[in-house]
Amino acid sequence: MKNAFVFAALATGLIAADVLAQGVMRGDGPAPKARDFTIEKASDALDDLVGPNAKLELVADGFGLNEGPVWVRDGDDGYLILGGLLDNALYKITPDKEVSVFMEYAGYSGDRPESVGTQTRSGRAHVLLIGPGCASLDSRGRLVWCAMQDRAVKRLEPNGDVTIVSDGAEGKLFSGPNDLVIAANDAIYLTDNDYGLRDAGLSPDKEMPNGIWLIKDGETKRLLTRTALGGPPNGVALSPDDKFLYLTAGSRLLRYEVEPDGTLGSSVKFGEGPGIGDGVKVDKQGNVYSSGGAGPGIIRITSVDGEFLGALHLPTYSKEPKKQICATNLAFGGNDGTTLYITACDAVYQIRMKAEGLLPGPSVSRLPTPFESAQY
Repeated sequence: MKNAFVFAALATGLIAADVLAQGVMRGDGPAPKARDFTIEKASDALDDLVGPNAKLELVADGFGLNEGPVWVRDGDDGYLILGGLLDNALYKITPDKEVSVFMEYAGYSGDRPESVGTQTRSGRAHVLLIGPGCASLDSRGRLVWCAMQDRAVKRLEPNGDVTIVSDGAEGKLFSGPNDLVIAANDAIYLTDNDYGLRDAGLSPDKEMPNGIWLIKDGETKRLLTRTALGGPPNGVALSPDDKFLYLTAGSRLLRYEVEPDGTLGSSVKFGEGPGIGDGVKVDKQGNVYSSGGAGPGIIRITSVDGEFLGALHLPTYSKEPKKQICATNLAFGGNDGTTLYITACDAVYQIRMKAEGLLPGPSVSRLPTPFESAQY
């Protein structure tokens, strides 16, 4: 039966012969070949950002799919928050690698979880996306995150209450808030795609086109549509001076000028190829770090002038059942901003950098312990 399936798949083009030979990280077919962590250097300037002998360290694993990390500075210490896309939870990871649940029901707070979230693959497994897609901190240190299946951007208040910052515009709901970045004036730039909907873009519940949104002064305004971007919007970041906005759309990294009113002006293609497609972060010098998405795990590093400096290639594993190691997003952390955290689907990694990254929020953020906002 298996051979008959493979033959039929090859005949119909569902599985290419070269893919079967090489293996695939997620879906049917053999697992990929094992590969160790490597640093690809395209320019000597990379040595100023990450040492050639820098080591990749496993922080935690077993997440299946994860996303949206943010470092929270808390006194002389701090911790990482990230989203469990399969678990409907925000997790907290301390510097000593202790993992705990920070917030339950962070992606979906309703009572019909079987009716929301896009189905996808994690390794061989067929899974449902029902968790939060992003997180950041505003100027007051409040946690702001993408409640993807609630189709809303939410904020955790100092007293533990949860505020809906925006769930759409003109009486219509978002399709699935995916990533956001917060400017110094607390304006929020949001990418919205279809991952919050069952059947994704084919869902009858879809109300608006995918796009880029500006949430500012209590108003939500569409800046760009997927059609204008030429691909589904995903990662978003701001330059250190908030004068440029970086977006990923498909395998392209775009840079837009930010106008005084927060809208977007002229744009250029800032990069294209492997290591682009999902999250984006920026260091204090303005270098751009982008992640490739579902796999294999690649972090691409681009200079402030648009030069490809190199890439971090995460390890892959060849054992069954498949363990998907990708690069969905990244965040600078540690209170000095020189630890790069990478959400890698099943795992979270860290690597010590020479570059100092931009850390959102104030120098100290004391988040409350949130309450459980719903029960299934």
